[in-house]
Amino acid sequence: MTTVEFLTSLKSSGIKIWIEDSQLRYRAPKGVITSDLKQELMERKTEIITFLEQVKTDVIPQEECENPSQIELWPSLAEFFVYDEFLYYVLTNDRRRNDSYKIAINKLVKDKVVVDIGTGKDAILARFCAEASARKVYAIEISEKFYNSAKACINKLGLSDKITLILGDATKVNLPELADVCVSEIVGSIGGVEGAAVILNNARRLLKEDGVMIPARSVNKIAAVSLPDEFLQNPRFTEIPAYYTRKIFEQVGYPFDLRLCLRHFSKSSIISTSSIFEDLDFAGIVEPEYSHEGNLTILKDGRLDGFVVWLNLHTMEGEVIDVLEYEYCWLPVYFPVFYPGIKVSEGDIIEIICSGFLCDNKLNPNYKIEGSIIRKTGKK
Repeated sequence: MTTVEFLTSLKSSGIKIWIEDSQLRYRAPKGVITSDLKQELMERKTEIITFLEQVKTDVIPQEECENPSQIELWPSLAEFFVYDEFLYYVLTNDRRRNDSYKIAINKLVKDKVVVDIGTGKDAILARFCAEASARKVYAIEISEKFYNSAKACINKLGLSDKITLILGDATKVNLPELADVCVSEIVGSIGGVEGAAVILNNARRLLKEDGVMIPARSVNKIAAVSLPDEFLQNPRFTEIPAYYTRKIFEQVGYPFDLRLCLRHFSKSSIISTSSIFEDLDFAGIVEPEYSHEGNLTILKDGRLDGFVVWLNLHTMEGEVIDVLEYEYCWLPVYFPVFYPGIKVSEGDIIEIICSGFLCDNKLNPNYKIEGSIIRKTGKK
């Protein structure tokens, strides 16, 4: 159960949660707080306080998560510097993501020199590498604030002899020695959106000739979707996504059309076969710009609203994070195309051209989908 869902369940039971003098307080009707619930509140105290401080509220509105299965709109976050304590908490505590990284790390880093690109406030991947008996870990962080947080964390855990933190831009810093392995988590809901292709291409100068990348590959798939009517009739950001949307607009300096993600997206909304949207193979130099064709075959009669694009992250060969299988810190991305949607029939084919091209900063890509529908009658 996520933090939002947990707090919403408390609210539905009549339990009020707030912060007072940096302490978590609660008030509940008589008999509602069981010993198990009290224990869970204590165990989750830190995440709840972090969450409430970040959203600047002492309650979760009823409409925020009244139906946990209902689709929620979120802005794509990875390409913007809006990460805070709460978002880092979500990343650090994504158990399935962590387990997949650990499988690759445990297999590949023993007795090796590792460079961690963008280690973050908790230096979580650097810590995994140290625990997996890496000989030395160089962890690079561009944000001074999160560098200091990571340093405090590493010192507290007694890992400063294993992990050396470096403050700076990973594309500009140098290491005292070449690394055997590069580990990073600079992929977004679309793998390359944070600039992974450019950054990891550059990181090869920090690696030995036979150096290994974790993750090994980032693949995004694309399929046609028909979304639920109740969602399309009232698409909006609820309070928490709206909070981060405002932070993005403040950082950029003006509002603009955001790239949209879908939380609680169901695979049952997919109405076609899938094709490749983006494929970044980190085993070699990655082309940061691309354009390729694909075909999607409609599998059932229905309404075409747009396309969903989702991440398959290969931390190593044979170990894949598919964000449609479980809910991860990455969300599927929605490309709205038709409103109202158009009717399609089983057997129709959508011919698409998927393109990625770098924006003015020569780091983050923009994306474009072009296409046409070939009806099963042959009419285009």
